[in-house]
Amino acid sequence: MPKVKHSKATAGAWIKDKWRKDRSLGIVLQVDEQTNMMFVHFPKIANSSWLVWENSGHYKVINS
Repeated sequence: MPKVKHSKATAGAWIKDKWRKDRSLGIVLQVDEQTNMMFVHFPKIANSSWLVWENSGHYKVINS
């Protein structure tokens, strides 16, 4: 079975979190390639958090 390739987010991109249901759209503020993490702010819940940057289907890039 072929591996599905998901696009990675860049700084300034809007993403849709598909893993946790309490977060919706977030904006990527920073990407750290050394640690494979990105800092995302979720305006709806007024919270920011570090997420894994390598996309295994846990988020969808809305725009970049």
